[in-house]
Amino acid sequence: MADKEEVKEMLEDLLESFKEKVKKDDKVKKRLEDFNRNIAILFEDDGDYSFTLSDGEVSKIKEGKTKSADITITTDSVTLNALIEGDMKAMEAYARKKIRVDAPFMDLLKIKDMF
Repeated sequence: MADKEEVKEMLEDLLESFKEKVKKDDKVKKRLEDFNRNIAILFEDDGDYSFTLSDGEVSKIKEGKTKSADITITTDSVTLNALIEGDMKAMEAYARKKIRVDAPFMDLLKIKDMF
């Protein structure tokens, strides 16, 4: 289990990788045009974080829950690390109930490249 700083660093790495994907992949960039959502990531083992995704741009991560989350992702730091390291695929984590996403289906399709 990671501590609070490690979790935040993992999230920053994940979002930095996502930003690079958006820059390099025109399909992903096009999919995220006019897509603006507040996203909360809730960790069962170490804190809550939020950020905004706006036209493919990711805001700075804030600690704490946002009251206006359009998308809420709930997981733990071990699962996040496994996703980042490629030891687990997002669909596997979802099927094993290691990650829960509260979002409209169309929003899920838009953010699928994040993991």
